[in-house]
Amino acid sequence: MKPFTKRARIASAVAVVLGAIGVAGAQGYGGYGGMMGGGYGNGAGYGSGMMGGGMMGLAGADRPVDADWGGGTMSSVQVQAYLAATPTAARIDAKSDTITYSGRDITIDMVAVQPGHDDQTFEVGGLTNPTLVVPAGATVHLNLVNMDWGRNMEHGVIITPAPPPYPYMAMMATGPGLAQVMPLLPWRSAKDLQQAQYASLSATFVAGNAGTYWYVCPTPKHAEKGMYGKLVVL
Repeated sequence: MKPFTKRARIASAVAVVLGAIGVAGAQGYGGYGGMMGGGYGNGAGYGSGMMGGGMMGLAGADRPVDADWGGGTMSSVQVQAYLAATPTAARIDAKSDTITYSGRDITIDMVAVQPGHDDQTFEVGGLTNPTLVVPAGATVHLNLVNMDWGRNMEHGVIITPAPPPYPYMAMMATGPGLAQVMPLLPWRSAKDLQQAQYASLSATFVAGNAGTYWYVCPTPKHAEKGMYGKLVVL
């Protein structure tokens, strides 16, 4: 299933390589200018790096989604179809809260704070903060939809080798990470789930080296409160 619009794919955040530790990425929209400077984007990004210009998209993101936010927008019907889709080439083990993917080209459909689940959590395949297992060398398409609502409920994803616990400002521990879905996705447009519009964004990267990584929400306080999960590359 491909619920993301052409606009969302064009506006998707695509990761790059940050050394030999882990997840290799492809050149595309966004990209990193470096851990401590250079900004997010190819010369006209979202700031001047982690320590300036808005903390990699943190500034100005605290707002409900609208048609001009810069990424994809999904209707309630599209979101329901997104939630109902069964992960392809994946084995879901609810008992161990683990999803194991197979193949060389995989898609992970992730939700930030799916209604009916605990606040400040990610959901994949109906599981909360599950362990995601992917093969080394696989191309990973990571889709994110923000279903949260209310002030300070914007969300993104950073994939990092830095383990929990995380401080209030999680990016002080993770940096820009090895891959990311950024800038932060604004919260849904209305409290009513049927009337709301939802922000969507994606990233594509290659799971380079085997190891244990973490997917983390970089919004201040969110990871500190438990908005993270494990990503294992085998």
